Amino acid sequence: MNKNNIMPFHLFHHQGQHYVINIEKMSTGTVDARTSEALAMMASDQETLLPSDIEENLKKLGLVSEGWQNSQRLVKKGPYSIVNMALLLTQSCNLKCVYCYGDGGEYGTGGSMEEKTAFQAVDWLIEQSGKMKKIHLGFFGGEPFLNFPLMKAVVEYAEKKVREMGKEVGFSATTNGTLLDDEKIAFIKKHQFDIGISIDGPRAVHDAQRPYANGKGSYDSIVPKIKKLLEVMPDTLGHAVTVGNTDPQLVKDALIEIGFKKISLRQASPSLFNRDSDKIKSKRDISGLLNVLEQEAETWIHLTQSRDRQALETLKDKSDLFNGITALLQNSRIYHACSAGLGMVGVSAAGDVYLCHRFVGMDNYKIGSIFEHELNRGKYLISPTTSNEKCAACFAKYYCAGGCKHDNVGSCGSFTTPSEEICHLRCRELELAASIIGRLDPVDHAFLLENQIFPPKPCLLDF
Repeated sequence: MNKNNIMPFHLFHHQGQHYVINIEKMSTGTVDARTSEALAMMASDQETLLPSDIEENLKKLGLVSEGWQNSQRLVKKGPYSIVNMALLLTQSCNLKCVYCYGDGGEYGTGGSMEEKTAFQAVDWLIEQSGKMKKIHLGFFGGEPFLNFPLMKAVVEYAEKKVREMGKEVGFSATTNGTLLDDEKIAFIKKHQFDIGISIDGPRAVHDAQRPYANGKGSYDSIVPKIKKLLEVMPDTLGHAVTVGNTDPQLVKDALIEIGFKKISLRQASPSLFNRDSDKIKSKRDISGLLNVLEQEAETWIHLTQSRDRQALETLKDKSDLFNGITALLQNSRIYHACSAGLGMVGVSAAGDVYLCHRFVGMDNYKIGSIFEHELNRGKYLISPTTSNEKCAACFAKYYCAGGCKHDNVGSCGSFTTPSEEICHLRCRELELAASIIGRLDPVDHAFLLENQIFPPKPCLLDF
């Protein structure tokens, strides 16, 4: 068999089992020791004559494809309609988080958005969305509820405008929770907001990382408000940021105890404003996150084999491996890590348009203005899976797709270059996702699909 007919693959071992990931097809399977040895020889460019049974194994894995190099899908380069806007109602904050990438929430300039600017932003978004039916408005800051009167006015204006244009609008807000009260909770419930609460774990960790501007901890003041919100909006996301060697499982357990059903964790990113954030960069210890991933993989196996549907439903909303498992089950490929600059932008209080909300205030990443029609975003439309040598050669390229552009700039100085530790983390996520799929039998897979733990593979004829 000609080695040129073997599609790119990634071979790895986990707990005594051999696994292979078909990189281009985003699929996975297990192989025996002989097939693993043959694949290893191919990977090292050694010529090898494959026995017929091994050739058959490779065909079952979808690794044999005549002229596969000429049949790869083209990467979409646009046009991309802007349908999602993060609106910075205020560039100020009442907290002083130690890792804030937004320069204390001020993004370099501070200030609050005027109503006419906010309304113009809504009109601009509707125009940019083109033929797309639904737009999304996210309220951001700083702390967006510092400008709650404007938030209410924008929601009313946006709902009126989309009705006139035959479109729909969805709302979200990211908040530190300090200003939540009955009025605000009723408002976000009425307008069906997706809410994300920033909270970093147990009291000691949270207060050390997210104090008020006067240095006082914020944990005790926000937890009762969060619990009241969760009573009426139980699907509210709890988002935690880890700094240094904080135990991720400790953080997750603390958020579960508060009552969060949905949880996300992220390592702190260096600030582009404050170069002292090199302190954060030097503390990016991912060993705890890796340990949590290993434990979670075993939990997926145990709960599936024991047919614990309820526990699996709970796990998937807190899982760091769910996306990887889903991607391999559905053979899905992504070409950009997120929609920054493609379908989503960040808008400053002054109306300037940036690659995303994280880049607000950084002139190098300003791509336009809500007072103009055109956007200067050409270089961001190119996929790292083809343009970046490191990403193009990586087996997880269609899962990670180059990572967060803001984190890349803060860590490596280039929006196209991901940090070594984040690369390692994403690669291990995909490997463990593959190991879970490989260890489950067809009956296990059927159970997961029948109980909608994972969505079914989309039909190619669905548009």
